[in-house]
Amino acid sequence: MSVPAAVLPDAVFLFAEVCKRYEPYLAACRENIVRDLRDAPSSAALAGYFERGKMVRPALVFLSAAVTGGDPADALPAAEAMELLHGAALIHDDIIDRADERRGLPAVHRAVGEPAATVLGDYLILRSFEVLARARERVAPEAVLLGVQLLSRYAQECCRGQILELTPPENHASEQQYFSIVRGKTASQFGAAVTLGAIFSGAAEEEIRALRIFGMNAGIAFQIRDDELDLAGDPDVLGKPAGNSLEAGRPLLPLIYLAKRGSAEALAAVSAFRNDRFGRRELMQLLAAEGALERVRRIKERYVNRSLRALAKLPPSAARNALRTVAVYSAYRER
Repeated sequence: MSVPAAVLPDAVFLFAEVCKRYEPYLAACRENIVRDLRDAPSSAALAGYFERGKMVRPALVFLSAAVTGGDPADALPAAEAMELLHGAALIHDDIIDRADERRGLPAVHRAVGEPAATVLGDYLILRSFEVLARARERVAPEAVLLGVQLLSRYAQECCRGQILELTPPENHASEQQYFSIVRGKTASQFGAAVTLGAIFSGAAEEEIRALRIFGMNAGIAFQIRDDELDLAGDPDVLGKPAGNSLEAGRPLLPLIYLAKRGSAEALAAVSAFRNDRFGRRELMQLLAAEGALERVRRIKERYVNRSLRALAKLPPSAARNALRTVAVYSAYRER
């Protein structure tokens, strides 16, 4: 189940088709979150925030339930919990990065202030566990307990990844450090989403294991694509400023490869970029000339293909094809 080159230009279209097919579940997830937050502090700011977004993680919850023979509706609380947890992470990220915009709106901390936004992020984390517990109305209690334990574990992994990202390395960040960050910060959310959906459908252990491997690898590819978009993305398409991670000095895989393999002239130019801030376009040209972008592309494809090989262990179905689409979209999306 490798990625044919002809599929890549259609990744966005195919993902839109998946979302259309699962629109009743995605719409219910979004509507429930917005309704649930009506009584939350600063509810107006939060409602607008959750009315937008790609809904990749909820889609993974529903698809993993469907691919293992369950009813996606039973996994609705898990999808809501994942989106709330993701929203909390984005709010905290934007505070750390001093970002001005998210999802085409002012970042939450710009709307309500940093202290209030910090507490709102904490509120959403706590709310995600209460929402997840509602699954006991349709799912066996032992599955709900396992889901709460799993969500807690993955949320902690996400925090570990974020803390590691904010810890400056002694020299340049290494490839090993980068992937440790990514596994915690991003891949853990993808792993949680597919595992929760499978648990709530009563999936067999080998199915859960295959989905966890799928989710972790797809999540890594998703974050690598985020690095590419931070360097080369269009802010109007992204719905947020490009270059935030670059300006904050976050580890980015293209720059790690350049530091590891680049010429002395290229390294001097990157130093000049950080001091004099020449444009992202010039930096991209440099990364392309030094082969860093090609290396990133090959590594990203490696993780996509790992996710698809894990997916191939599940029986063929429309839901499995849809999961494949989500993995490819994650790695080649434009926002």
